[in-house]
Amino acid sequence: MLGERDPQRRLFSAATQLGPAVVAQLGFYGKLASEGQRIFQDGDFAGAYCEDNGRPSVPPSVLALARLLQHHDGVSDEETVARCRYDLRWKVALDLDLASVEAPFAKSTFQAFRARLTLHLKEGLAFEKSVQVAQEAGLLPKRLRLALDSSPVRGRGAVKDTFNLLSDAIVAILRAVARQREQRAEHMAREAGLARHLESPSIKGSELVDWGDSGAVSAFLGGLIEDSGRAVALAEQAGCATEEVALLRKVIAQDVEPSPEGGVRIRQGVTPERTVSVHDPEMRHGHKSNGKVYSGHKASLAVELTSGVITSVDVTAPADPDGAQVRSLVERTEELTGCPVDCALGDTAYSTRTAIAQAQEARVALLTKMPAPPKGRYGPSAFRVSRGGTRAVCPAGKRSLKVARRAAGELHQWAAPTCGSCPLKSACTRAAARSLLVPPDFHERRRRERYANSEHGRRRLRQRVAAEHGIGRLKNLGAGAARYCGRAKTRAQLLWTAAVANLSLAWAEDADRAA
Repeated sequence: MLGERDPQRRLFSAATQLGPAVVAQLGFYGKLASEGQRIFQDGDFAGAYCEDNGRPSVPPSVLALARLLQHHDGVSDEETVARCRYDLRWKVALDLDLASVEAPFAKSTFQAFRARLTLHLKEGLAFEKSVQVAQEAGLLPKRLRLALDSSPVRGRGAVKDTFNLLSDAIVAILRAVARQREQRAEHMAREAGLARHLESPSIKGSELVDWGDSGAVSAFLGGLIEDSGRAVALAEQAGCATEEVALLRKVIAQDVEPSPEGGVRIRQGVTPERTVSVHDPEMRHGHKSNGKVYSGHKASLAVELTSGVITSVDVTAPADPDGAQVRSLVERTEELTGCPVDCALGDTAYSTRTAIAQAQEARVALLTKMPAPPKGRYGPSAFRVSRGGTRAVCPAGKRSLKVARRAAGELHQWAAPTCGSCPLKSACTRAAARSLLVPPDFHERRRRERYANSEHGRRRLRQRVAAEHGIGRLKNLGAGAARYCGRAKTRAQLLWTAAVANLSLAWAEDADRAA
C-alpha cells in the first residue's frame, strides 16, 4: 500500500536544525532539500502500489530522492543506506533527523523499489521531472534545436571466451533446475557428472589442456558439448530452464562448428549479433568511432543546443545505426517539452538515408556532416552528373562509357584504357577503371555536402558540441559503464543519470542568477 510523506518539515530534521543559510551552501543536496517534495510527490507512484491492501510502504518520494542521490554520488545500494544514516548532506536532502542514525529504509526495500519502477514502466519519471524543472527555470526556448549523438556504454556482464561461455550457460541451467527441484546445485551437478562447472570460476583455467595442440583443444571442446547435452536433458526432464537452454543452444550455434579433421572446433570468424556474456545476454560487441572494440550497449541522446538540457535518452544494441533513432529522439523531446523541434544537428552517422527519411517524417530539418572520400581521393562530388543521372563526366573531363541500371540507381563505368592512361588515376581509383553509382538522391546528397562544407554550414555544425558536452556530463556521473545487467536496466540508469545532469544544470543557472 502506498505510503505518504508528511508534508510538514520536522522540527529536528537536519535542514531545520542547520537553517536555510547553511542548506543553501550544500549545492545539489540543498536544492533537493528545498525542491525535492515539489519534484517528487508520492501520488506520482500510485500506479505502482496496491490501493487498499497491505501496510503503508516507505514513501516512494523519499526512495526516488535517494535514487537521485545515488546516481549523483555514484554509490552502491549498500552505501546508499549507509549515507542516509551518517552523511549530513544526505540527511538534509531527505529531511531526516540530524541526530538519528536509523536508516529510513532497508537495502532490500530500496532494491524492491527499483524493481517496482521497472515493472510498472516508471523509470523515466525522474527524467521527465528534470525536463519540467529546466523548462520552469527558463532554460528551454519555445522552439527547440537539438544536437544528436551516441556513446558506448560498457556492459555489466562478464565477457568470456567460448569455453567459459559454454560452462557459464551450463551452470545457469543447473541452478535453474536446482531451484525447481529445491535441491543444492552442487549435489545435483555431481549426480549428473557436471560438478566441474561449479567447482571453479573458470573451466578453461581448471583443466590441463595443451592449447597448442588442435586435437587436444577439439577434445576439450567436444567434452563441453557433451556436458551441454547432459544439462539440456536434465532441464527437459525437470520441465524448466527453457530460457537458459535456449541461451546455451545459441552459444553453441554461434561459436562452435564441425572440424574438417573430425570433432568440433571454434567457429572461424565472428557471428553477427554474437552473444558475448551469459550474465547479460543482451550485451553485444560494438566499435567506437576510433575503431576500438567494446562490449555492451549504445546510448543515444538529444540535447537542446542553447541550454545543454538533455531532452531524450535511449539505449540500443551497438550495431543499431544512429540514424534509426532520429524520429524517436525528436518525438520524445516534443512529447516531454510540448515544444516543436525546428532542426537537429548530427555527425556523419546521421547522414544516412534512414536518418534523413526519419527527420522528414518528424518534419524536422536535419543538418549533418557528410561522408568524406578517402584522403587524397576523388569523391562523388568531383563528378559532373546530369540532373536525370544518365550522363556523368569524371574529374579528367571524360564521359562514362557505359551506363547500367541497378536497383540502387544508375551505374556509370569508364573504359580501362582511358583510366589507365589518365594522369589523375592514382587519386581516382585503384581498380583498372572507375565506376560511379548515381542513386536517385545523388544531387540532394551533393547539395547537403556543399552546405555542410560551406562557412555557414560549418558554423552551424559546430553547435553540435552541445551533444558531446551532454555525453561528458553523463560519463562524469558514471553512465559510461552499466551498473546492472540487461538493456532495460541500463536504460533506466541513463534516465536517472540524465535527470541528475539536468537538475544540476537548472539549479546551477538559478545560483548564477542569484549571484
